[in-house]
Amino acid sequence: MARKASAAPPVSGRRKAATAAPKPAGKRARAASDAAADTLPKLVDAPKRPPGRPRNSERDRPDQTRDQLLDASITLFARYGFDTVTTGQIAEAAGLTQSMVHYHFGTKTKLWEEAMRRLMRRRGRLFRATPADLAGLDPLGKLKVLTRRLIEANAANPDHVRIVVYEATTRSPRLKWLIDNFLSPGFGVFDQAVREAMDSGAMRRAPVHDITNAVTSAASLSFALHTIVKDMYGVDLGQQKAVTSFSDTLIEILFNGLLAAPAAATAPHRHTTAADAV
Repeated sequence: MARKASAAPPVSGRRKAATAAPKPAGKRARAASDAAADTLPKLVDAPKRPPGRPRNSERDRPDQTRDQLLDASITLFARYGFDTVTTGQIAEAAGLTQSMVHYHFGTKTKLWEEAMRRLMRRRGRLFRATPADLAGLDPLGKLKVLTRRLIEANAANPDHVRIVVYEATTRSPRLKWLIDNFLSPGFGVFDQAVREAMDSGAMRRAPVHDITNAVTSAASLSFALHTIVKDMYGVDLGQQKAVTSFSDTLIEILFNGLLAAPAAATAPHRHTTAADAV
């Protein structure tokens, strides 16, 4: 019969202090830790926090601490995607401890949802298309204003587009949450404007979803890929002049097409005379 193991005797005095001291990590352990860290995104400008329990000041400013975490998570989710970013990296970027993430939000998924709500509240302030803005406009005019406002909102804060692209590409369960809470109502505004324009006779009949998809994609994806435009053409879509130019061009293409007007295309060329120069 196996002999029952006796309880370890209490440790006291110098022996207790000696056994409590942690052993230094070996070279192999440190190398493995460094290799794991190298696989994660680098937070270049993230402020450093000392180790240990959260300072009392972090708990004394719950709203400010919460907002810091939300802002940091929006930036990182837009840059790297939900799956790559850890709560520890979000806390580091916010200049806080990881325990604050769990204290305020519990899970990374809950943090992501609250970050999206904060992002969409900002987007609502940027998307300046209130009933007053649309009052008195014909259906086609409303659709043009909506398109221009969508471009301006995406240019002002492209994080929304980048996050939506990531979630749609990975077909995550978070995509359905985005659709149900934010995307579907927004697309519905464009759907209604398209139907009104077709019903009024100002626009020829076509599948509503095709038109809405074409308009919103052109007005949104360009800002998710803005670095390509900047590197290839030297045009920064974050600058107001470039945003205005893009809005004007896109609306002209969508509503008037690319073909030159028949009169301008067929008009005979007339040499300039002295009378014209006077």
